[in-house]
Amino acid sequence: MCKVLENSLFVKDKKKYKVITECVTRFNSLYNKNNIIRDDIFNILENYVTRHDMPFSLLRYPIEDNELCACTFIRKGCMFVMVNSDLPLSKQIFAAAHELYHIYCYLEENDPVLLQTGSILESNVLDDAAKEVEDMEANAFAALLLAPKERLEEQTDVYNLSYKDASVQTILRIMEIFAIPYKAAVLRLFEEDKIDIKTARRLLQVDESEINKQIDLTGKAARWQAVTKNLIRFGNLSEQMYDAERMESVRQERLESDTARLSELIRRLNKQ
Repeated sequence: MCKVLENSLFVKDKKKYKVITECVTRFNSLYNKNNIIRDDIFNILENYVTRHDMPFSLLRYPIEDNELCACTFIRKGCMFVMVNSDLPLSKQIFAAAHELYHIYCYLEENDPVLLQTGSILESNVLDDAAKEVEDMEANAFAALLLAPKERLEEQTDVYNLSYKDASVQTILRIMEIFAIPYKAAVLRLFEEDKIDIKTARRLLQVDESEINKQIDLTGKAARWQAVTKNLIRFGNLSEQMYDAERMESVRQERLESDTARLSELIRRLNKQ
């Protein structure tokens, strides 16, 4: 069996998968309602943490290690989530949703692991399959949150999609609608019984170069494959510096020094 299927929570532990499904339903009812999330995941992530009365900063910048997708850590009572912007946007979105599950466990279930060790998401968890139980749960949470059953059914009707003899083009349509990576799209169709295991295996064995070729030819899901390495965000640091300048709350020399250091850091990141 393909590793993506073998190491999915749906295959490994259907009882726990049902619990995660119910968890996503509760989360959506409070923080998203019926929207298709896509790149709004970053706003949802920030809203969720701040509504739990915890200071939050979202960091997005390119890093040289493409094996690292995202990480979450807490310092001095503030939660930080870093997302590597040198990845395709769909993987950034999925990584943020994956991290959201770890944060959910910390805030809702009082799981101290995040506080003690942080959370580091490596690319093999997204590109191949999660092997640790919590990462399996986080992947299931992310996929269900980004492509929930009700919206999948709705969009199937809207686009009159047929899953008989599903092809790469079928998967690209799902990727376009929900802004999720290819393998996550195949798995979601399998989980909802839209395709059988034989079809899922066949689609998961398609070479990445062929998938990219069909994206280029059709334009489907192309916007979610964009690499946004020039996107650099340091939480609300720029806003805080602007407010400090406007309110004259720090010395001009300190402000100029901090601005120069920030500009140099951005320049170095842009050169990568």
